[in-house]
Amino acid sequence: MKKAFILSLAFALSFSLMQSKTIQADEFSGKEDEYISLCSSATLTKSKEKVCKRFNKYLKNKTANLKSSINNSKADIDKTSNNIEETNKKVEELTDRITELLKQIEYYKVTIQNYQNEIDTKVKQIGSRMYSMQSTYNTNTFISYLLESKSISDLYSRLASLGQLTSYEKQLAEEIEQKKKEKQEQVKAMTEAQIKLAEEKKKQKELANHYIELKAQQQKQLAEQQQLKSKYNSAQSKVDAALEAMYERDRASRVTYSGTVGKGSATGRAIASAALTQLGHRYYWGATGPTYYDCSGLVYWAYNKAGIGIGRLTAAGYAASGKSVSRASLSPGDVITFSYGSGVAHIGIYIGNDHFVHASGRGSSTHGQDPNQCVKVATLSGRWTSFVHNYRRLY
Repeated sequence: MKKAFILSLAFALSFSLMQSKTIQADEFSGKEDEYISLCSSATLTKSKEKVCKRFNKYLKNKTANLKSSINNSKADIDKTSNNIEETNKKVEELTDRITELLKQIEYYKVTIQNYQNEIDTKVKQIGSRMYSMQSTYNTNTFISYLLESKSISDLYSRLASLGQLTSYEKQLAEEIEQKKKEKQEQVKAMTEAQIKLAEEKKKQKELANHYIELKAQQQKQLAEQQQLKSKYNSAQSKVDAALEAMYERDRASRVTYSGTVGKGSATGRAIASAALTQLGHRYYWGATGPTYYDCSGLVYWAYNKAGIGIGRLTAAGYAASGKSVSRASLSPGDVITFSYGSGVAHIGIYIGNDHFVHASGRGSSTHGQDPNQCVKVATLSGRWTSFVHNYRRLY
């Protein structure tokens, strides 16, 4: 009973997941224009953020799939073009063969006529012999009997039955029979050659038409794919811009800090204050502002904004720069470096009151795509304390 329940539960869960995937996959299918209009609006609101982010991902997947399809279509067209080229070579070969067949047919025609001429000559020779024999035997019965022959073989037999077939007549009759056979063979060969010619012509035409039609279809499909890809690329740019504009409008209310910069030197407070003005700006690996930052890029920007010219270094580079300070003597503007077990990997700027501001992201995999990975304020106590590498003053 328990086993049956578990199996039914597993089936239900599996069906639910399958159904969920189907619904998600079909969410935008066939409704692209509707969602392009919605998600590229200049007045895109926060309530539509989630659906538009999903649609943006859908567009990216569609574009990637179209790119793959376009590459496949181009490869198919290249293959068809190669087939057309090969077919043209075959057509040339077939043309040569057809020309040869025509020559053979002309030869057969001449040969058949020659055979017929030889047969006619030999028949006349036998006819002359018949008249000669008629004169010798002085009877019409003999001639009538022979003239009633239905074939050369029949003539041969009748001559033999009369006992009047000399070696010469026998030789003539045999030659006629042989020439007749040779003529029939040549007629058969010519007929076969004509049939072959017709088949080769048909094959040539069908093969050429097939590849020409196929290439036309492939080119039409490629044009449609390229047009759709261009449409989705344009739509994706508009959706990206609309989301970006919405994030900028929402940035001030999305990432806030109600505290103030702590007590310290004027220079340190200027550095901390400059960093706080960038709250909500998204994390982008390697960026130094003014729109995107990574952790060390924010330090570089804030220090230079406050009039302290420091070079662009990594978190590890800043961890070895300036002078060391203790946790107890931290002052606004000092930097805090962090290590997660494999060297210095992160840095923030202390703003006082046990808080620091930092560009929070996920390293090289983050390129401004997540508004939650951004410049924000965190409490130094708690989990962050366990990752502290050192405290430095760079001014």
